[in-house]
Amino acid sequence: MVKILVVDDDQDILDFVSACLSDSHEVTTATDGERGLYACDHTEFDIILTDIFMPFRDGLDITREAIKRYPNIKVIAMTSYHGKGHTDYLKAAEAYGARAQLRKPFGVDELRALIDQVLGA
Repeated sequence: MVKILVVDDDQDILDFVSACLSDSHEVTTATDGERGLYACDHTEFDIILTDIFMPFRDGLDITREAIKRYPNIKVIAMTSYHGKGHTDYLKAAEAYGARAQLRKPFGVDELRALIDQVLGA
């Protein structure tokens, strides 16, 4: 079974993603970057789905550090911050090694398709 770590400071996102994926994947959640990296140190995950903006450690830091420590892990970065006047943080995450990006809000089908795409890559 594929192990997915979801890191986000929004409990609604954690609940939504868990509900969408837990029927076919083992889903673990963390409410901030520190807890996310701690979880990675204790469990071998296949995918990390991380928000960009969080307390303690942001998603860019998680992306960079997780890939450095665990080269086989696949990271998907997500955020609701984008558009005119903002740096494209999702592109920055890809520069740090994220395999894909997800803009919030997203639906069940979009999430599942992206997970399948990243697993197949």
